[in-house]
Amino acid sequence: MPIWVKQSLRLFRHELKRGELTIICLAIILAVATVFSLSGFSQQIQSALINESNSFIASDRVLQSSRPVDDEILIKSKELHLDNAQVMLFSSMVFAGDEMQLASVKAVSNSYPLRGELLINDPVNSNVLAKGAPAIGTVWVQPSLLEKLSTKVGDKLELGAAEFTIAGTINKEPDASFSVFTQGPRVFINYQDVEATQVVQPGSRLTYRYLFAGSEQAIEQYEQWIKPKVSEIQRWYDVKGQQTPLANALTRAEKYLSLASMLGIILAAVAVSVASRRYGQRHQPMVAVFKAMGANRGHIRNLYLLHWTSLSLFSITIGLAIGFGLQTIGLSLMADYLPTTNESISSYPLIIATVTGIISASAFAITPMKMLISTPVLAVIHGFDNIDTKKSIIANIPPFIAIFALLIMFSGDWVLSLALMASGGVIIAILLLLGRLLISTGRAVGSQAGQSFHLAMASLKRRGKQNNVQLVSFTIAINLLLLMLVVRNDLINEWQAQLPVNAPNQFLVNISKPQVPQVESFLNENGMSASDLYPIVRGRLTAINEEKLLKRASKEQTDRSDQGRQGIGRELNMTWHSVLPKENDIIKGQWFDPNDEYAQVSIESKLAERLEINIGDQLSFQIGSEQIKLPVTSIREVNWQSMQPNFYMIFSDKVLKDFPATYIAAMHVPTDKQRAMQTFLSQYPTITVIDVQAMISQLRSVIDQVSLAIEFILALVVLAGSLVLVAQVQASMEERERELAILRTLGAKGSLLKGATVLEFVVLGAIAGFMASIAMEIGVYVIQTQVFDMQPSLHLFYWFVGIGLGALFVGLVGLFSCWRLLNLSSLTLIRRTL
Repeated sequence: MPIWVKQSLRLFRHELKRGELTIICLAIILAVATVFSLSGFSQQIQSALINESNSFIASDRVLQSSRPVDDEILIKSKELHLDNAQVMLFSSMVFAGDEMQLASVKAVSNSYPLRGELLINDPVNSNVLAKGAPAIGTVWVQPSLLEKLSTKVGDKLELGAAEFTIAGTINKEPDASFSVFTQGPRVFINYQDVEATQVVQPGSRLTYRYLFAGSEQAIEQYEQWIKPKVSEIQRWYDVKGQQTPLANALTRAEKYLSLASMLGIILAAVAVSVASRRYGQRHQPMVAVFKAMGANRGHIRNLYLLHWTSLSLFSITIGLAIGFGLQTIGLSLMADYLPTTNESISSYPLIIATVTGIISASAFAITPMKMLISTPVLAVIHGFDNIDTKKSIIANIPPFIAIFALLIMFSGDWVLSLALMASGGVIIAILLLLGRLLISTGRAVGSQAGQSFHLAMASLKRRGKQNNVQLVSFTIAINLLLLMLVVRNDLINEWQAQLPVNAPNQFLVNISKPQVPQVESFLNENGMSASDLYPIVRGRLTAINEEKLLKRASKEQTDRSDQGRQGIGRELNMTWHSVLPKENDIIKGQWFDPNDEYAQVSIESKLAERLEINIGDQLSFQIGSEQIKLPVTSIREVNWQSMQPNFYMIFSDKVLKDFPATYIAAMHVPTDKQRAMQTFLSQYPTITVIDVQAMISQLRSVIDQVSLAIEFILALVVLAGSLVLVAQVQASMEERERELAILRTLGAKGSLLKGATVLEFVVLGAIAGFMASIAMEIGVYVIQTQVFDMQPSLHLFYWFVGIGLGALFVGLVGLFSCWRLLNLSSLTLIRRTL
């Protein structure tokens, strides 16, 4: 065995026993444990949320098509052992005696639903959990249809050429449509009864849905196989691809979890960086001695590479064990608050935590190792503080690359990663420019203050370079903690504010114009919070500036082709209104002037961007058999999360008034008003009510669960921040010993030295807190505007929190870290520094 191997292993065992590797071991352990616990914890939470939310599409994945799919689609799903179900949707008139009603018919196969619960009320059992389709020859209907047809359970109704028996009413439909423009009450029939109705004819408007469910691995494998086969008339989606408020909530939940977890990773990486630099400084005297005794550069390189590798492997192993324990504890503590999941803990956290440990241990050690190995022999005489560090700026490149790589690897989100990295870059740039200025200003003030403060500011000024490093570390830690607090308290509160207590939970659809006064009167008498009543006319956008739009675009098509510009591909629900609706903001142009006589239209901003529509463009619409053309005079930004009726196109008053229209309104119906609402609606059988309370409850559930998850993650972030501060204080301990020895020799009292030490750290922490507050605002601004699409806002309260927290926390950590040193006698200090 080479001698350098023996020396390296002996050195590792010796330092491990004496506790000299405690800080660096803790740093790597924390980095690995943080990533392991956060990745596993976030993965389980996201999986649980998605599994629970999959009930809203009654499956894990859906293939939607306007015509039947090839048999190979279903054959392949069976080969992968996926469960599947078939659904057909169409509208048709249903008859009962002399009564008739337009209904939304849903034909389902016997395996429906694959996820979620279908609850049916029948005369025998008030609430039955149904698995499958109605028996052949029977139907399940929504209760409102019974009132509109004056029928009851057990009666007959006609659908097309077939007669059915009403076997029960639908209490809960897992994949109910939350579209406020659904045509008529729901009627469930057996898929095998569709042919008997003779309703489906060539040219019929049908929607086919093929539902799939199974293990995550099988679903992903099937998804990779089927995506290239999806045609322009088909759509493959999961619960997050529905473009509904629930889908948006789940997507945002994952971003919150990723953001919270990434903060912990950055702090853990900073702790490794600080500790590795301290590791290199502490071993410089030993390297100089080795060289003085004749050891060559290769011998020292091999010795310390093995030493660092042993240290890293030891720390990574301990970190994996601790991370698994933290993950298990976190999930067990939150088991009662999280939805259940059948997914087992995967190997992903183990892999990513191990890779994180290797990246951290290598990237952050490159520069300290190079400096350590190149330590000159004469440093024993001249001192180690004079070693050339001109390449320090270049030396920071590998750590930044490593942190960015970790963020991308962990989150897969470039925007979040760049936002956090940009925030960190701004911190360092500001600190390098203003750090010295603040310390110099503090020293000028300190010269007029007491001896302790004067001595503290002099110490800060004297260690300018070291203080810049400390300020960076302290500021990053405080900044990330502040950012975490803002995300936890303010951003989530803003998210919750989008769903206030009186958020609309019901929509009234198909209100005729003569019924509008009665509906308004009922709402006012019962004090119900409601939106305006909006008239609805369906039409199609056919041309922009005389350029015809394509009804449907193929995969190979660009936005423009020889046949015309790409269009929307479906009819739009259009309205007219004299007042700008709530949750709509004009970003270009002007809203309609009541005195304007000419026809005009306002368009939603994202649709305008997609279709390349600007102010002044002429839009052509086909409504029924008529064509109208009018200019765009305003572009609106719409809050689609408001649960209010929102529209892509809003026309001025006189454009659509001669077209037949129905009206729609959104309202919040309290529990104690439900019976009054049902009694009122029984008088108007043509009005359809859509209840979205289930979706709102699910949205609130997602918000609450993400809040709990972030609280657990915040605890790990605080732990990581604490280790950063301790590591930074330890890095300056030897220099402080020499200073205290000199001051004690000159007769300084212990109380003076303790006061000066505390004030030094308090001032350093306050400056770091101030700079962290600035960086926090920048980071929050980027996250609000670019990631979560929120309105930016200031958080001045957290400036005081940052400054106070920095002063208090850094002061206490500094005092406790130096307490033993401050209590040493003058003789002991002198001996330790010789």
